[in-house]
Amino acid sequence: MKLLKIVANNFKLCENDFTISFIPIANKNEEDKEFELNEIAENLFVYKTLSIVGKNASGKTTAVQLLALVYDIFSTFRVKNSSYIFNYCDSRVSLDVTFYHEGYLYRYTTDIIKDTSIGNTIMFENQKLFRRIYMKTYAKKIFDYDKYELINTNVDLPKDTSIIYLLLKNIDFRGIYVSDSDREYSNFAGFFNIYKLLGNNKKIIESILKIFDEHIENLEMINENKFKIYYSNKTTKELTSIQLSQVLSSGTTKGFGLFTFVVYSLKYGSDLIIDEIENHFHKKLVENLLSLYKDKSVNKNNATLIFTTHYCELLDLFNRSDNIYISKYDKKIKLENMYTTYKFRPELSKSSKFYSNTFNTDVNYESLMNFKKELM
Repeated sequence: MKLLKIVANNFKLCENDFTISFIPIANKNEEDKEFELNEIAENLFVYKTLSIVGKNASGKTTAVQLLALVYDIFSTFRVKNSSYIFNYCDSRVSLDVTFYHEGYLYRYTTDIIKDTSIGNTIMFENQKLFRRIYMKTYAKKIFDYDKYELINTNVDLPKDTSIIYLLLKNIDFRGIYVSDSDREYSNFAGFFNIYKLLGNNKKIIESILKIFDEHIENLEMINENKFKIYYSNKTTKELTSIQLSQVLSSGTTKGFGLFTFVVYSLKYGSDLIIDEIENHFHKKLVENLLSLYKDKSVNKNNATLIFTTHYCELLDLFNRSDNIYISKYDKKIKLENMYTTYKFRPELSKSSKFYSNTFNTDVNYESLMNFKKELM
């Protein structure tokens, strides 16, 4: 499953028909197809990276919260993390989502409302699912909805369950949302449980830790609340999760947590959404992170990296401009696509710095390359 476009109405402070699209609208050359775009079906491309930029309080976080809501529906078929959805209003939110799945284009429409009678549960109403078979000749007609046919979904599901369940069936992390809060990085047991899904590859853990702290050789979970650090000087230390969070630097803790999500994203093709990416990493490491998603030998399953930032220099890391949205707030939040609004296209020659082996950064380059090799 891959999202192609989201249109929302009455979502928090967003303008009507608030739209985020993953379909490229600028011309595609061979370099773009190699490094900038994922081909999810013949002649059907989506972005490998997408950024939402803007100044403080411009609505960037609201935009990725909309993405988190949609990925929640497509991952668990319910809205679990609903606290942010109705922060500013208790109104009915309408969603119109286009996506690709196993040879078909789908359109899913629904209203979601909050039912305060049973603990602020989010309920689905007016759900409809349409589809048409995908052929390469349809690549420029993806959003020609007249050609889609309504699917019979007359099944008695709980009102808090999306009919997307009938199509996808299995709960899966199809998108991972990382807020700018530090609190989520203290769940070391949760991160190690992710590595269990990845076959307990100790070399990946080792390579991540060495990117952020060259004095640490590895980290092992003994049980849910006990961990063992292996230092490069051959000493070891057993710690509780609280002690571990105190011993590891903030940068190492964040790096280990976020790169765990990166590994899962790249391994299974889950889209990764990072709010305020500069709060997690400095600019040079963001460059290296982008390069992982642009490298076909690493990003084998068409994962997309989505992030917000107010650090405008990060725009230099993009070789396209149609995958950059500018968030603005004036009574309502709106997104402007850099390509369509400003007709601006960065020079494609900038891509060379992502693929050369001469990063002059503060990051341990050898450790970063070892991490990359473990993903290939």
